[in-house]
Amino acid sequence: MNLRPYQKEAVDALLLFYLQQGTSSGLCVLPTASGKTVIFSEFIRQLVEIKPATRVLILAHTQEIVAQNADKLQRICPQADIGVCCSGLGRKEIKPITSASRDTIYCEISQYPQWDLVIVDEAHLISPDELTRYKMILESIRLFSSDVKVIGFTATPFRTVHGKIYGEEEAAFFSSLIFRKRIDELVNSGYICPVHAVKVNSAGIADTSTVRVTKHDFNATDLERVTVGQKLVENIVTDWLSKTSANMPTVFYASSVAQGEIFEQLLAEQGFHYPLITARTPKQDRKQILNDFDAGLLDGIVNVATLTTGWDAPRLACIVVARPTLSAALFMQIVGRGLRLHKGKTETLLLDYGQNLSRFGVLERVRPVMENRREFWDTEQVAVCPVCDSIVSVYQLDCPFCTELLKSEEDISVCYECSAGNDRNAQFCEVCGEELEENKVLFS
Repeated sequence: MNLRPYQKEAVDALLLFYLQQGTSSGLCVLPTASGKTVIFSEFIRQLVEIKPATRVLILAHTQEIVAQNADKLQRICPQADIGVCCSGLGRKEIKPITSASRDTIYCEISQYPQWDLVIVDEAHLISPDELTRYKMILESIRLFSSDVKVIGFTATPFRTVHGKIYGEEEAAFFSSLIFRKRIDELVNSGYICPVHAVKVNSAGIADTSTVRVTKHDFNATDLERVTVGQKLVENIVTDWLSKTSANMPTVFYASSVAQGEIFEQLLAEQGFHYPLITARTPKQDRKQILNDFDAGLLDGIVNVATLTTGWDAPRLACIVVARPTLSAALFMQIVGRGLRLHKGKTETLLLDYGQNLSRFGVLERVRPVMENRREFWDTEQVAVCPVCDSIVSVYQLDCPFCTELLKSEEDISVCYECSAGNDRNAQFCEVCGEELEENKVLFS
């Protein structure tokens, strides 16, 4: 098949990684909508041509992703005999190439432990804790297949508190980075859709100052207490209407089922049928709602903690985030739903009522809030353009949406590699990680 240039680069890097000796685990970091399933399917196709006896297990955490992976792989490798092991899909087929649900194969792995390659989709979900299903599966395989290679794919290569999931960090599962493409690179190349965040009405922002913080996120009970309010939701809906006139296919990310029900009710009163999807929504109903949205029969959906991974929605043109979170990965996954290209849009509008952009930074700079949370929060991450209300990095020289000058060149350090602005005295670029040439003397 015809691959995009970066997809071909990724496949070549994966083949080199698999065929070389030494490193047993590596990570591929690619933005949502960049075609990671195409990449690993083509990689498998080429690998099996080179080594026909290669046994490949593809792991995912939802039945939707399991099915998508199997379908894409079958299209790219039409001659391959591909098995699907997923109770939710009513299939338990173990074949030399198998797309499997983590929770189903966990119960079967002792019977089928021999694999040469394991691919983990949404690899950021592998917890550093030892007694987890992913860890148990992989350890069982390694007992019988000491030379197995494990390759992860993710758009978010970090976990809250623990940091990066690759490299030398103590909690890192993957020892090396195989390939990476950044969001800004693919936006600039025209391969994914730009996200345009704009200032929202402060009346739609919940006060989280009294919300307790757990190890991984805001306390759910406290968060519901401050976000479930008729007036708050009314303010969000009113602000959304003023910015979109309801002319943009929209998904609302509510902070709880109770808040989601208020969204659904208030939108219905305005004449909009935007059904609510939660974890309790019957699978057939959920499938019908998503199919109707894709087909243009619905112009909006309200959801609670569901449409974050494994959902492809090219039509989606506006994302309303009413959920504050401390999980950078969750926020990235939510916004990533809007990165797919579609003939009906030139950008995806982001309305963040959860103050997540202020917490993490703009999309290409998002990084996790770790143990030094208070210090992180006290550092400004974003600025608002005074002319067009666009939300941009605090180090942005000029607004990319209206060209208004925002900073003096003397106030920032510009990276020669990616042209991103950075703190005046930074050693490394916040976007691409390259050492900043103009500041080398400060750290020599």
